[in-house]
Amino acid sequence: MSIFSDLFKYYIHEKNIKVMSLAHYCNLERSTVYKFINGKREPMSMELVEQIARFIQLTPPETYKFKEAWKMARMGENTYYIRKSMERFLSDFPNKSTPASYSAPLQENMSGTPSTTPNCLLLNSRQAVDSSVRRILLSEASKKDGRISLFLQPDYPFLLHLLSTIQPAGTLQIDHIFSLNRTAQFTEAHELYELYYLRNLFPIYMNKLDYRIHCFYTNEISHFKNLSALPYMILTSEYAITCSSDYQMGILYQDSEILQALWNLFRSHQDLCQPVFQTFPIVADDLPSLFQFVANTRASADVSIFIQPEACILPFLRRDLLEEIFNYNIPGADAVISMADTLFIDNMQRIKDEKFIIYFTEYGMTRFLQDGLFEEIPSTFYHPLTVKQRIRILHEITQCCQNGTYRILKKPLNHLSENLRMALCGNTCSLTYQTNAGEHMCFAITEPFILQIFQDFLTDMDSDVYYTPDEAVAIIDRMIRQLEAK
Repeated sequence: MSIFSDLFKYYIHEKNIKVMSLAHYCNLERSTVYKFINGKREPMSMELVEQIARFIQLTPPETYKFKEAWKMARMGENTYYIRKSMERFLSDFPNKSTPASYSAPLQENMSGTPSTTPNCLLLNSRQAVDSSVRRILLSEASKKDGRISLFLQPDYPFLLHLLSTIQPAGTLQIDHIFSLNRTAQFTEAHELYELYYLRNLFPIYMNKLDYRIHCFYTNEISHFKNLSALPYMILTSEYAITCSSDYQMGILYQDSEILQALWNLFRSHQDLCQPVFQTFPIVADDLPSLFQFVANTRASADVSIFIQPEACILPFLRRDLLEEIFNYNIPGADAVISMADTLFIDNMQRIKDEKFIIYFTEYGMTRFLQDGLFEEIPSTFYHPLTVKQRIRILHEITQCCQNGTYRILKKPLNHLSENLRMALCGNTCSLTYQTNAGEHMCFAITEPFILQIFQDFLTDMDSDVYYTPDEAVAIIDRMIRQLEAK
């Protein structure tokens, strides 16, 4: 039996379906349908599942549930939930924003601040923990050279939101230790922990803090959730909080000897950790470094796969077009344009060799169609494309849609964040994005387990989440007619 067969059997009985009539409608043997119902076989294709749903007259929500149950039965629960976690990560990726910020003046004078507390204070509620966390972090952020260290899983929404909006008065270094699982484990909502963590942490990166992650491997569930009393720790230069993994209780310390002992404990764990992410800015005076990074990652890649809101424009910036739109005012312009031309030629060759696959959205093309801008590189490097130049690019994209190297996404990925550009090249998965301040950053994932998740998802994308080549060509042709009408 499987979740699909159980659901199939339920619908058969609930809606009083005659198996013989269903088999005849679907051009199947009756024995085959009974094998579906008893879990001995699964339907061979999504088209057959949809055909069965039509005969049973399932409602749209029931049809969706029926199709998802079939996918789960076909690929296994773990694989299914990992793929769903990836879809959620991509769909919920944060856009650049200007949220209200938490900041503290250098001399904050509030009643009940940690400075008025004894050397050791019991925090006997979630509210007490949250309040103390907020006050000690804002106090540290008000210093000229602040430092915060976290020893906890990225599952504390209050703390993570605070870090994603905090505005330091000076420099603020944040070191964060947490564990990764050796095998796939899921939250109660069936989200893979690693992607859940990464989704929670990205707003901190968007806030452009000096934020450094250090990881180690363990069985996260048993290590933090079972017998550990106060496994989590938050340290600043003046205070420390140890708390339970559900943040319902903790202890606030400001004794200097205790604080030093906890800092020593943190550093001893930090020495055993390893970096799993690399971040670096994309700036005008260091564009060659970006090209070199791309070249290095491509060298180990048999196939390069990208997913982003708009189609990748770079392969079609041939030398003549590149020279027309390039901003020659940036440092080392001639060298940069030569390196860019080499990279774009390599991109086009990879497309011809079918080693370059782009997933993008119809909605994401809006800015390119309207303004001639594309987000893959900062707009300071080029001038907006004219309508004629945009049409030229779209004709090239049409050919790539026809041969299947450019693919337009459908639900649930048809409205990707405007701030998400992901590239899988060999042993590196990189994401480029803008911080809330508008700075362009590159975020590279090299951790093997997380990298494998991204690789599996992108190299084996479900065909029902993107349009067929003919459908994609029709969409681009409609865009061309839209521009020609201007």
